[in-house]
Amino acid sequence: MKPKLKKPLDVFRSATTAGSLVKSWRTNFEIPQDDMAFACGISQANLSAIENGRRDVGPRIALRLAAFMGLSPEIILYPNGFDAEPEFKEVKKRKEKLESIAG
Repeated sequence: MKPKLKKPLDVFRSATTAGSLVKSWRTNFEIPQDDMAFACGISQANLSAIENGRRDVGPRIALRLAAFMGLSPEIILYPNGFDAEPEFKEVKKRKEKLESIAG
């Protein structure tokens, strides 16, 4: 008997990094790593490094993975939402500080 697939939202809820999102999605749909890597035009070693947090996902790789997964690249680049990123929070704080000074 085949294992039951997770609901898509359950796959995304468990992911906290781009790599964990990709790995959860790929394993949920029982896609071999080498098949996904080939389709995305990257090496299996590269995909493994992404899935295991040894390599960051840049915009070009995110585009490839997103095309294969049928997602927006933004979801892969920012699995917790871009507003959860430290850089985003920092700039927002600085902007608010400037606005309060400017009155």
